[in-house]
Amino acid sequence: MKKNSNSEMSFPDTITSTFDYQQNNFWRCRYTSTGSKSLHYKILLPLSVKPINVKPKAIKGLDNLYTIGCYQTVTNHELPFLEIVVSYEFIKMDIDASEWLNYTVQLLGEEIIHRKDYYSVSGEYSDILTKNNFDGEVIISRIRVFKNYDFELKGANFILVKASCQQKDYSIQAETLLYCVKFFTLINDSKWHLAEELKSINIDSPAHNSFYHPASWQYDTRANTLKFSYHSISLKKNGKLLGCIDSYFLRHDTKISKEQFCKLIVSNLNENYHSEVKELLLTESKNNFNENIMELWSGEHRIIDAENREYTLLVFFGKLTEEFFYMIGTFVPKEQNFKLWAAGKRAIDIILNSLNNHELVYEDQFYIK
Repeated sequence: MKKNSNSEMSFPDTITSTFDYQQNNFWRCRYTSTGSKSLHYKILLPLSVKPINVKPKAIKGLDNLYTIGCYQTVTNHELPFLEIVVSYEFIKMDIDASEWLNYTVQLLGEEIIHRKDYYSVSGEYSDILTKNNFDGEVIISRIRVFKNYDFELKGANFILVKASCQQKDYSIQAETLLYCVKFFTLINDSKWHLAEELKSINIDSPAHNSFYHPASWQYDTRANTLKFSYHSISLKKNGKLLGCIDSYFLRHDTKISKEQFCKLIVSNLNENYHSEVKELLLTESKNNFNENIMELWSGEHRIIDAENREYTLLVFFGKLTEEFFYMIGTFVPKEQNFKLWAAGKRAIDIILNSLNNHELVYEDQFYIK
């Protein structure tokens, strides 16, 4: 788990009140008002809070984001006003839940002031505290994101749970907001928290390697010699290339360092692109789920082609027991198409997590430290 904060405002992660207090002050709402079973949920709400709307409702200005549950403090109640909203977006390509949350709250005009990131095989999940202005009032919100596969529609529902109050009331409502997001549960949890199925690639040269990739990516190219192998997967739609990931596996005695490999990439870019990249810099990284990767370095860069089109280049260098590997992902920039960029980034995560990692289990739980 990773924590980050730029505010002195409290951000509790532990419930301090007793079970008796919970029984006397909260009720459990069971939501089944939509036909999609993967969206059915249970949520713990204060007794002063009641449903306002439980039918799917499109959020104005945001494509494909729907509110399916809105709950508010009843009128003229003595307790401060609270609003709890459950929203979702259905996505067919697997992306990181945390990346989706960051993108969505930015569209909603929220400023993140606290966050805790939780790492999982199915991606990263974030618990965040935000502030926003509404009719002259500063609103503080506690938000968590969840992800559930829909077996009928073949994709994932990305679910946002948001509990809000006025800033002036936050000091006494902070733990109540935590109650609302912490005890949200999916009634029909698929246990498969990816947006798509996975396919495997098995390699025999220069050593035996295997990994998974999202099924939406096509295995295009392979080339093997005694000292190295090359493999490429791509994301295409209607024949148009939307992203590609090139992987190279080299024996340890192959005399090429990560610095030399980066220079070769830059040289190739200079020959084929009008690129501002003069040097590729890699920083040491870590994979949380794959002990087979003994060393990992990564870097992200922008390139521009001869037709002045921008791309994002993700470069990885890694060390296995018997080999080195290099991976290059080429995607559209995040600002141009968030989902395509996020799908490429997530596909590389899946490859790295699964590389020779035969014990990896994909059925995981949310927000486990």
